[in-house]
Amino acid sequence: MFDLTPENIAFGFIILFISMIIMLIFTKQKTRYPYFARDFLLTKAEQKFYGVLKAVVKNKYDIACKVRLADIINCSDVNWRRGYGPKISSKHIDFVLFDTRSSAIVLAIELDDKSHDRPARQKRDVFVNNAMKAAGVTLLRVRVDWGYDMAKLDKDITLALKS
Repeated sequence: MFDLTPENIAFGFIILFISMIIMLIFTKQKTRYPYFARDFLLTKAEQKFYGVLKAVVKNKYDIACKVRLADIINCSDVNWRRGYGPKISSKHIDFVLFDTRSSAIVLAIELDDKSHDRPARQKRDVFVNNAMKAAGVTLLRVRVDWGYDMAKLDKDITLALKS
């Protein structure tokens, strides 16, 4: 039998303490993140539109996909802390046309599918429209379609750039 002497109790606590430290070390090394890779960057509708957009703009502009709104427009540090920054940092714009040489933003394009008919999404769209207008960035909204008329899209882009 094991005697419950003060020395044996102290020895037991030391062994328990060392065991806990070893367990912590090994469990921290096995931390697993809950992330997984997406199969595609763009949805099927976005990919289809992207192909048409590429054909329309040719080499005139480069196209960036799914750009964070805060990378297109910004606000001062003071306004960021007032809550305006988080409103733009968690949203993205589907496509941005930009100058190939300077990376200057030319036009933002939002592809509107059926989700944009929902009241919550419409509220978000009004915010994005107003924020982009306030920042002086032109936003073109294009309704998702099974087929796109390249001449019409070219005309819509030209008209948006003139406004």
